[in-house]
Amino acid sequence: MVPHASYRRPLMLVSGVWLINAAVLLAFVLVPSLHFELPAAVHTNLHTLFETVSIIVSMLVFSAGWFTFSREGRSNVALLCSIFLGVAILDFVHLLSYDGMPAFFIPAKDGKSISFFLAARLLVAGALLAIAFQPWNRRIGNQERHWLMGLSLVFALGVSAYGLVEPAIMTWFFVPGSGLTTTKIAVEYLIIALNLAAAAGFYRRMREPQPYPLVSLFAAACLMALSELCFTLYATFHDQYSIVGHVIKVEAYLFVFRAIFIEFLEGPHRQLESARADLLESEEKYRLLFENAPDAYLMANADGSFHTANPAASAMFGIPRQDLWRIGRNDVTSDPRLAGFLEERGRTGFARGELILRRGDGTTFLAELSSSSYTHSRGRQMSSTFIRDITAKRQAEEEVLRLNATLEQRVRDRTAELQVANEDLERFAHVMAHDLRSPLVAIEGFAGLLRRGGESMDDKQKHYLDRIQAGVARMAEMIDALLELADVSRAPLKTQTLDLSAIADKALAACRQRDPQRKVKAVVENSLLGQGDARLIATVMANLIGNAWKHTVRNPDAEIVVGMEPSAQGRVVYFVRDNGSGMKPGAVETVPDESGTQQSPTESPRAGVVLASVRRIIGRHGGTVWAESAPGQGVVFRFTLEPAPL
Repeated sequence: MVPHASYRRPLMLVSGVWLINAAVLLAFVLVPSLHFELPAAVHTNLHTLFETVSIIVSMLVFSAGWFTFSREGRSNVALLCSIFLGVAILDFVHLLSYDGMPAFFIPAKDGKSISFFLAARLLVAGALLAIAFQPWNRRIGNQERHWLMGLSLVFALGVSAYGLVEPAIMTWFFVPGSGLTTTKIAVEYLIIALNLAAAAGFYRRMREPQPYPLVSLFAAACLMALSELCFTLYATFHDQYSIVGHVIKVEAYLFVFRAIFIEFLEGPHRQLESARADLLESEEKYRLLFENAPDAYLMANADGSFHTANPAASAMFGIPRQDLWRIGRNDVTSDPRLAGFLEERGRTGFARGELILRRGDGTTFLAELSSSSYTHSRGRQMSSTFIRDITAKRQAEEEVLRLNATLEQRVRDRTAELQVANEDLERFAHVMAHDLRSPLVAIEGFAGLLRRGGESMDDKQKHYLDRIQAGVARMAEMIDALLELADVSRAPLKTQTLDLSAIADKALAACRQRDPQRKVKAVVENSLLGQGDARLIATVMANLIGNAWKHTVRNPDAEIVVGMEPSAQGRVVYFVRDNGSGMKPGAVETVPDESGTQQSPTESPRAGVVLASVRRIIGRHGGTVWAESAPGQGVVFRFTLEPAPL
């Protein structure tokens, strides 16, 4: 298992400490010449020093953990500090009962002190094992904490009392002249196993960052196991293994001290420093916002006197900032709406509104205010208000309202002018049609007279006469088409659901009635429905079908198809298709197709006007019309309308 990256460097340092201690122990095991035995007096002094340090560290762990629990309430903190209170008591009794110390209830002997030492080590190993495998953030109350401390005290005091009054205990773990007993070594290996299990639990948790000093507790468990290994090897209480074991034990206690005291007391201090830095950064941001805000900001006391003002407020009122702090709200406004504004702020804690404010030179301006009230940390009622000069904004709004008020009249005037212009255009179109028809009638009449008396005309003269009459007919058609185009541009729309199939059949019937000798195959799909004006859509069908009828005149197998098909955009597309002569690009006015390209609808000048009329009608219905063709391949006119409702 690979630990999280945040633990790798601390683990390297801890591993270095453990390896140094292990190397020292291994050197004593492998090199007998390194063995030594201290004089009894020197060893007693050293032992007293080691145990005194252990007791002090244990009490520091207890006091730091007890204080930390009152702030955090974690069960593991309560367990560790309670256990180390018991450990401090057992180490103290162990120190007093050690060989060379004054008699304590019964004479101080090595065998008696070992029992207290082993009990303290069992407590520490059990506590580390419990912490390694139970959730760190589990919380308990004060009652459970006192129960843990009570159990630790009962165990420590019970073991101490029994060990002090039971003489036989002196031979359970050590026999003078023979050394350590099997029981003592077995208990030591049990303690080693408990510490190694705790170390494994701590290491397993290093896969993810944890909210407690995991590496320090892992180091303590590893060093405690190594220390206990030393206490399985000594032959006398004064040899090198005993000394090394006590040194490593003190190191392990110091790591526990670091975990509790350093992490849990310095941690809050670091958090406090971080919070202080964040506060300074926040204050700097607030200061920059306060100094550079485009809107005026005023902080006022409960009586309305100004407490703080930013530079924008000074510029807005034309009053120096130091002078603003000497006046209050009643000095900058006499607007009667102020009372209601203050009443709303007092009731809800916030108010927004408009007031007339007064500058230092006596001029007034309209301002928008957003104000809130709050309680200062010292208990004073304060208010903060943002002020924005909206004079220019209000003037712009009034100008817009004025323009809107006159806009309707301008639109009515313009509409009336357009109506008059359209009526003049309509009259002009009819007058022009009448004036143009008069010479055409005269030309047609004289041409007819010439034809009736033209027995003596040769073929060339008759051809010229035919050309004259054909030109007159074409001019008449163009005049009719122009009048129709003017009419469809002005006619109001009366939209309804239409049966386009019936409209197409009627247009085909009109063509057959005008030209009964023609044999044209006509196919009209059933149930072609759409939305539109009945009269105008009938004009569209009549024009498109009439155009197809005319341009299939030279085809003996003439065919006209009226139908419907879907488009790529999902809209319904209606079409009129013929197999006539097709279109010649650029011959006449073009009709735009759906994709923006343009096609030439026909070669007939009338057809150009007729199809312009179709395009105008379809455009008024919100649709589009386009054509596809090639010379000799017929024409397909397609157009769109709003679909009929289901």
